[in-house]
Amino acid sequence: MNYWQLDTRCVAILRYLTESNDTVTVQELSRFFNISVRSVYYDINKINDWLVMLEVPTLLIERNRGIYVTSIQSEKIRELLKNSDNTGYYVLSPKERQRIHICTLLSSVEPVYVETLSTLCDISRNTTFNDLKIVREKIARYGLELDYETSQGYKIKGPLMQQRAVFMYYFTPLIPLFENNQLAAIDQLPFYDQEKVKMTLDLLKRIEEKLDTNYVEGMSLSLAFLITVIRKRQGQIDLTDIDTEDIVSTKEFAMVETHFDSIPRSEQIYIAMHLLGSRVQIQSVNQAKIQKPFILEIAMEMVREFERLACLEFEDRDRLSNLIANHLAMSIYRYRYGIQIGNPLMNDILTSYPDLFDLTVQASRVLKDRLRMPIPDSEVAYITMHFGGFLQNNVRRDGESSVLIVCPNGISTATILRGEIESLHPNLKILDIVGVDGIGPYLQYCDFIVSTVDVNAPVPVIKVRPIITEDDRVRILSRVVNSAHVHKFSGGVNLESVLSVVSNYIHGDAYVKLKADLDHLYNPSRSGDVAPSSSVRLEDVLTQDRIRIVDKTEGWEDAILQAAQPLLRTHTILPGYVDAMIQRVRQYGPYIVIGPQIALAHAMPKDGVVSLGMSLMISRTPIAFQDKTATLLFVLAPVDKISHLGIMKDLMTVISDPALVDRLTHAPHGEIIALMKSAIVQKGLPTYDD
Repeated sequence: MNYWQLDTRCVAILRYLTESNDTVTVQELSRFFNISVRSVYYDINKINDWLVMLEVPTLLIERNRGIYVTSIQSEKIRELLKNSDNTGYYVLSPKERQRIHICTLLSSVEPVYVETLSTLCDISRNTTFNDLKIVREKIARYGLELDYETSQGYKIKGPLMQQRAVFMYYFTPLIPLFENNQLAAIDQLPFYDQEKVKMTLDLLKRIEEKLDTNYVEGMSLSLAFLITVIRKRQGQIDLTDIDTEDIVSTKEFAMVETHFDSIPRSEQIYIAMHLLGSRVQIQSVNQAKIQKPFILEIAMEMVREFERLACLEFEDRDRLSNLIANHLAMSIYRYRYGIQIGNPLMNDILTSYPDLFDLTVQASRVLKDRLRMPIPDSEVAYITMHFGGFLQNNVRRDGESSVLIVCPNGISTATILRGEIESLHPNLKILDIVGVDGIGPYLQYCDFIVSTVDVNAPVPVIKVRPIITEDDRVRILSRVVNSAHVHKFSGGVNLESVLSVVSNYIHGDAYVKLKADLDHLYNPSRSGDVAPSSSVRLEDVLTQDRIRIVDKTEGWEDAILQAAQPLLRTHTILPGYVDAMIQRVRQYGPYIVIGPQIALAHAMPKDGVVSLGMSLMISRTPIAFQDKTATLLFVLAPVDKISHLGIMKDLMTVISDPALVDRLTHAPHGEIIALMKSAIVQKGLPTYDD
């Protein structure tokens, strides 16, 4: 097999990481290699693609810390680099090549042949043919077709609106290549004209200044490239379903009409839509044509899919569905018309909530399938923030420290921020979430304010990041712990005084265990906040002694009982938990069959879970769950809504491969864990549509 090679900078980053004896932050790599943070993330993704290809565990970015390479990884990577013939020029990864192919096909006015694409990416004809097979599959998801005619070469056919949306979607990840001058054949790209792109970018920045607004990072450059393509191809955009008069009445359109007076009016409207859509809120555009029942239906379906994938239930499912629907009301406008925006918190979300993001990616396929339009990772990240906010532990005692949250960043940001703060301490009571102008009515009631922006107020203000850091948590907790209200809660008795009494009666291991339990009670913030690097994975809970293989079972109830035996034996669950799992199937039907020949039985933590765990029973004879069957029956014992998300992420990777499921069904007992580990290693960093 021919392996593609890493470019010089990626190799240098890998060497830097393997030679470091400590965690390396993304910012440190950015400074050392004089590249943007975005480029660092881009290179880490490329490195992980390379490691996956060579069956080496991928690099992980630890929450609030950075990248740490284990000694085993270092040894394997050094060996690979030693044997690797890396060149001095930038070598495109398969994903980068495919993005360039798609953008080239969507922007060229000249016939595009295999030789053209081979030259642009410096690859062989055979490699190009293989890339085109993947390109055909990718664009088909959005109702586009890759066609070939001898006289005209390859062309992408389909609605022009979709074509432009797909162009923007696949161009955006290529921006670091342009910023860092890493494309050898850059002047041959049909969507690149340095002079025209620069001229267009200057016009867009002038509009930005006159409107006194700021667009998300990378949007102006992406739009400048798209406008260059629009000028070249001169297609006829269909604006039938758009209330053009409403858009024409905006300041954005007036600016576009003035600065882009040489292009058709329909294209001026289209560009104005991009400027309007590049804001998180599009207040000036009439949304009457979007049917709310349709949006709410999609949101509810996404919530149900997330619950299924994550094996949990939201207590306030309707409120969560409505919040997501409100976000989608604006987002769908952008999806339908190919308007791509970024998410300034994207990197924070990926590093702080990788498991949650990956499950949201899968739940968001509901949205992509319903709309037949590309949904970028930046938008999935916004939805992740909604789910994250509702996953935090909101059960607390009557609060004594009243907190006001000031967060003008949007609903999704505020939701996850509220959940993070509420989970810190049982004494915290959130009064409300407001903008800077809304704090007045709450000042007489709140003890302090937590804000994502600067606020002048007569009460203490703790400024935090929208995705709060460990330092933010410490400052909030310090305020709570130093408050007189905490002494009320504990009756003025602190942990040390309790332990001094307890030590007179309990000694040894029993004292250590009791101290840990009391510490958890007095300091609840120390639990439940698992960094991605230490999140519980499938291999941590599904050990060899928790896997059973049987020839057959006496019905599905018996199957669940047998599958749960390893967890009962180790006191991970109580007998009542088995009864609860069986009762749920009786009540809701065969919902636990989550894939072909895969079933996942579970109930609620309150039904009898002692500690987090999972078991697996493989039946050589399929188990019948009404009209569905399964040969692999997993049992999950969750202790809350969050700590098992890493397990579910790994499990979804395993069951997404039908061939692997078949191999597991017939594998000897001693090979099962190794097969699953191998499949999980192949999984790179989460991406929506690569």
